[in-house]
Amino acid sequence: MEKLHLSKEEHTSIPDPAFPINIFFIRHPEQSTIPLHWHNHLEWLYITKGSFRIQVSAEFKDVSAGDIIFVNRKQLHSAFPKSHESQLYAIVFNQAFLIDGEIDRVKQNYLIPLLNNEFNIPFYYQSNHQQLDSLQACLEKIIYSFTEKRFGYEILVKAHLLEAIAQIFQFAHVAQTFDHQSNKYDVIKPVLFHISNYFDQPLSVKQAADMCNLSPNYFCYVFKKATGYSLKTYINLLRISEAEHLLYSNQYTIQEIAYLVGFSDSTYFGRTFKRFKQKTPTEARELYLESKSKKHQK
Repeated sequence: MEKLHLSKEEHTSIPDPAFPINIFFIRHPEQSTIPLHWHNHLEWLYITKGSFRIQVSAEFKDVSAGDIIFVNRKQLHSAFPKSHESQLYAIVFNQAFLIDGEIDRVKQNYLIPLLNNEFNIPFYYQSNHQQLDSLQACLEKIIYSFTEKRFGYEILVKAHLLEAIAQIFQFAHVAQTFDHQSNKYDVIKPVLFHISNYFDQPLSVKQAADMCNLSPNYFCYVFKKATGYSLKTYINLLRISEAEHLLYSNQYTIQEIAYLVGFSDSTYFGRTFKRFKQKTPTEARELYLESKSKKHQK
């Protein structure tokens, strides 16, 4: 079977180009992870239950219920649950939602520079921050209006979305109240982008270190410090995440999936999958199909 090397650019489903926003509810077992990817849209991640390990570009955070993540366009990002009960909303919207039509002061001074990454906007907003209630309220109103779809909901969604964007500009001015991470881990960006596209290929510590112009020992230290994982564990995490999606598609055998995501031994793949997901690949597929069947019967 020929392997397909695809860029981790994701073409997120936004059905209505005249109203370019969509909201996804991420939970087990339908979808428990957001694999490493990037897209041309902006995105809010709102954690509603449990906890996740979040990656945005070369920065990593452990987040929990109430926390909020902002992802700008073309930023590499992922979310891996730390427990089965973990849930989040992903609010994905296109730049056309913000800057369509003529240029005005708001677009010129704020929105266009934001889209061009000219502002040092924090990506992480912690739930215990004293001013976060207003941002949480904005996102909850967006989710409610979009879900209910009452007459005029589009106006409310856009209004609350712009209000949420305004909130992060105001938060950014109170820099000392944020847990800012420096860009000291940018040095590992080359290997992160390489792994995102070629996680199914072998990669030694020396090869990874060479990509970053670091010694192998220092690379291992920096990589673990930045990601919380060893190189091997991080690669396996991405492989298992991709394997989970392939399992749910029900298009491939387990042996084929093992090969597609980079495991030459399906037995080792099964053990690795169970270590990350607390169930075998077969059990994961059966649980998902059973859940899907029950949903269709309702």
